[in-house]
Amino acid sequence: MLNLNESEMLALCKRVMKLEPVRRDCTVERDDGIDIDAWIMMRARSWYAQLLMEGPLEWLPVEDVKDEVALTASADGAVKAVVAPRCVRPVEWQLEGWHTSVSDFAAPGSNADKLQHNPWTRGGSVRPVAVDHGGWLMLYSVAGDAVPALAMARCVVTPAGGRFVFHQAALPSLEPHLVP
Repeated sequence: MLNLNESEMLALCKRVMKLEPVRRDCTVERDDGIDIDAWIMMRARSWYAQLLMEGPLEWLPVEDVKDEVALTASADGAVKAVVAPRCVRPVEWQLEGWHTSVSDFAAPGSNADKLQHNPWTRGGSVRPVAVDHGGWLMLYSVAGDAVPALAMARCVVTPAGGRFVFHQAALPSLEPHLVP
């Protein structure tokens, strides 16, 4: 995995765009141009945000953030899980007491989501269901008197400090994103 700070990412983007190595045998100055470094970093951040949302999991930083999740259980056993702000997308979640983890997250309004509103068709410990609402998930379900606790909450995360962490296999997708 590559783990780059902003200046290292800028240098990588310039190499990908064939703007480096720089020729040093001449000098050209302009005062009416754009800030090319800022433009490149804007494009790099956009590429990285899209990669975190859609890229293969093996290319991305995935961490267990169970200690950063706030859980609220309702009387009917549904559990609302407010994810950590650095969580970009869920990967694999499991409540304690579930027999299996969930790695296929239902969308709000989907058939799987609609089935969770009926206690007879709702997911349980054998076939749990998780509905991804963006900044929070609804986990179905736990026994009515059980206190919910997470066994696992693996997510693709935004690295701390503005770093870019990704597998080098993602590099071919960078060039088309940098070219206007």
